[in-house]
Formats: sequence, structure tokens, C-alpha cells
Amino acid sequence: MPHHCRTLLMICSLLVVVTAARAEDLRAAMEAANMAFLKAFNTPDPAGFLPLYTPDAVLIFAGAPPIRGPEAIERSWESRIRAGARDHWFELIETGADGKYAYQFSRNGVQLIRDGGERTPISGYTVRVFERQSDGSWKAKLHMFNRQDAP
Repeated sequence: MPHHCRTLLMICSLLVVVTAARAEDLRAAMEAANMAFLKAFNTPDPAGFLPLYTPDAVLIFAGAPPIRGPEAIERSWESRIRAGARDHWFELIETGADGKYAYQFSRNGVQLIRDGGERTPISGYTVRVFERQSDGSWKAKLHMFNRQDAP
């Protein structure tokens, strides 16, 4: 095999390894973002939501007006928790990134606990778009939920 072909093959192999490593790093970062969110929700610790969102963040639930800014988002999560939402979870399906922005697509669910202890499971999908911060961390810029009604 000519030298230039071996060099090209080696460069391509290196790119595959680097790309795979970056994808694993991104997935780990997205899993960490999920764990921080779930800790704030399930503890519950509404103040724990503030550092998870950018100053211009938007939270959107299907059929509801957008909620803008970390303080309003914190109040929204707090009201859902007070209304009986418990045991939130995420199942990461897909992640991707392009420079300053990353996204994750997840399945999610929560238990709604009514007066008397009746539990109603709610599930659906969520998409979060993250913005890389100057310290290298990721914060949610856009957070969208939909609800999948049971058949």
C-alpha cells in the first residue's frame, strides 16, 4: 500500500476514534444534566433548577404558552411538584452537538399523586437544546415536553 494511502487510512481511523470519544463525552454530559434535573425535581429542591438554565431559557409544554427565564421556569417546576408530580425520570434516546450547542431527545415520565394517594403515570418525550457555557458546562436554552396519552 502506498505511503499516502496508509497515512490517509490512519487519519480516517483517528477521526473515527475521536468522534466516538466526543459522542461518549457528550452522552455523559447529557446524562449528568438529566441527573441534576432529576435531583432538583425528585428531592424536591426547586432552587436546584436555577443553575440548569441559561438566562434566556424557554420551557414549553405542548398546548401551553412558553415559560421564559430561569426564575419563571423554577416557579413552574415548583408548582408542578406542589400539585403532586413525583418520581420524574428520563430515558436518553439521542444526543448530538455542533459547536456551541447540543441537544438531547429523551423519553420521560412522572407520577401524578392525587389526594387519597391515587397514582397516575404520565409519559411522553422531551427535547432539550443546550448552550455550552464559558466554563465548558452545558445549560438548557430550550426545554420542550409533550405528553403521550395512553392508548
